[in-house]
Amino acid sequence: MKNKLLISLLVLVTTRLFAQQIPVIIQDGMFHLGNGRVMENGFLVMLEGKIAFIGKELPAFYKNAKVIDAKGKHIYPGFICMNTYVGLNEIDAVRATRDYQEVGLFNPNARALIAYNTDSKIIPTVRYNGITHVQAVPQGGVISGSSSVMKTTGWNWEDAAVLADEGIHLNWPEHYIQTGWWAEPGEVQKNKTREQVDAIADFFRESKRYASVRNPEKANLRYEAMKGVFNGNKNVYVHINSAKGILSAIQFFKYYPEIKWVLVGASDAWKVADLIKENNIPVVLSQLHRLPNANAEDIDMPFKLPYLLMQKGIQVAIGHSGSWESRNVMFNAGTAAANGLGKEQALMCITSIPAQIMGLKDVGTLEQGKQASVIISEGDALDMRTNKMAWMFINGEEVDNKNQQVELYEKYMNKYGLKP
Repeated sequence: MKNKLLISLLVLVTTRLFAQQIPVIIQDGMFHLGNGRVMENGFLVMLEGKIAFIGKELPAFYKNAKVIDAKGKHIYPGFICMNTYVGLNEIDAVRATRDYQEVGLFNPNARALIAYNTDSKIIPTVRYNGITHVQAVPQGGVISGSSSVMKTTGWNWEDAAVLADEGIHLNWPEHYIQTGWWAEPGEVQKNKTREQVDAIADFFRESKRYASVRNPEKANLRYEAMKGVFNGNKNVYVHINSAKGILSAIQFFKYYPEIKWVLVGASDAWKVADLIKENNIPVVLSQLHRLPNANAEDIDMPFKLPYLLMQKGIQVAIGHSGSWESRNVMFNAGTAAANGLGKEQALMCITSIPAQIMGLKDVGTLEQGKQASVIISEGDALDMRTNKMAWMFINGEEVDNKNQQVELYEKYMNKYGLKP
């Protein structure tokens, strides 16, 4: 029995290795490279999980390969969704399925990585629209924890992990808070901002002091998690929306020039864009499909915000807070494209720019030597009317984009004799 199992395993491994040696060629179609450029009717070769070649003239030694004819279709690098808790949440109304928040206010040691559930029913629906990577972000408290970059495929979190613990998430205090909830909003109250900023300052000061000690007598897990912040290995993602809050955060981080930090949310960033550019701070916008923050703002302010910031030379990524809502991040980018940004720049906001912000060197663009995370859409993938994935590859492996929602759709279309 043992010999039979061993032989079966060897055959499986050998077959898999042999399959990886066969190049896959995508030919014709419109190649959107993710760096602002477009190549029409070219060739892309995937081999051993990498992009082995991309160009207009295919080398002769790649002629014997599996060929995908993408004529009339659009080819993109896999989309990256930042600032999401997909994989950490299943059903909002069921507490037992929510695994994105830890007890307490300062939890940099809380790791989204180990809570990421690859069996989530939400992940296949996110992948269905072309998302190959997500930044899984913890929620709540003052310092929520550490985010990680994950693939939207994998047997478990170890298999899905791409970049572990790449950033710490800090919820900066707003000067005014809205009481009540969305169905029954209460009055606006002044927040105790000074006390909260002092608490943040104390924590950063103690963390830096701890990081300067080579071998501390007693380990502190919270301070240990902050070490990467002070040596430049981790970003600090500062979640804040108001202009006044952004100014307060900029003033605070002047005392820590060694820290790489990123604004997240930043719906009022257009009001202080010059100062953001002056301090060279990247911005991750969230949920462009919303109403403006104030009655006096243009109704389309959220739509044109990426354009206004990029016009100032600010590095802008488009993310999408939430879990199941993350599947629409590419349509948020499409809205930005229609409001001044243009399609190729909007595409960069969900491909190459997120990769640059998070320090991902192998994804985000269609370039030779990078990972073969490639999607092929029947039409414009940033347009919800024409986004339809024909093929998806993550690390060179073809992915089946079936999900429970598609199965239910086909089930009931067939039940009533309708064509899916």
